[in-house]
Amino acid sequence: MRLPLIALVALPLCPRVVSAQSPVPAPGATPKPAFGGERAAWVASSALLAASVAFDEQLRSFAVSHQSRELDRLSSGADVLGTAGHIVPALVGTYVTSRLLGQNRFAKATLHVGLSYAMADAIESLLKPTVGRVRPSVGREPLTFRPLSASGNYQSFPSAHVVHIASLGTAVAMEAPRPWVTALAGAAMAYVGAQRVYRNQHWSSDVVASGMLGIEIARTTMHWLETREGPR
Repeated sequence: MRLPLIALVALPLCPRVVSAQSPVPAPGATPKPAFGGERAAWVASSALLAASVAFDEQLRSFAVSHQSRELDRLSSGADVLGTAGHIVPALVGTYVTSRLLGQNRFAKATLHVGLSYAMADAIESLLKPTVGRVRPSVGREPLTFRPLSASGNYQSFPSAHVVHIASLGTAVAMEAPRPWVTALAGAAMAYVGAQRVYRNQHWSSDVVASGMLGIEIARTTMHWLETREGPR
């Protein structure tokens, strides 16, 4: 019975991670036309976003009604994957250790992932108070907005947890384009996204849109870095 919620989170995210791995054309090369798979991912993501908006309240009620001690414990790991207090030390520690060990290529990849995360975090921090969407825990209808609000009750979109893990997962998958890496990234995004709805902190549409946002920010940042630095 919990599958529909998890699927709603996972399906729009995984195709975007896969399409994000398309290579950047070399300088002077003729750009290739957009892949059909990428366009299909956009269509699927947009359709699921529209569906999540339509069923925000029903999905919130479903998630809250299925809370339990076991699921509370299971969901706690999402706070490790999606919060800056855990992410930033992990990135800094990985970068410094790689440099000390002479693993310069790995350190450079870590720096790219960190820059993608930092860009996503900055944009998410600006959007939260600007959009001013009410959190589901407040008890008002989903499409209630109070733009430029300083109240945390009106900072439901975007979800910082989801933007963080989506940007990290996408950047890692682009640095290590392996099917199993992409699968793990998608699973991590789905896990964190489902937890934010389960905890009654975000609407399902917040989660889907935040995942799309994090993926596109990381994708754009990584492509910009690759274009700037040239072929590896």
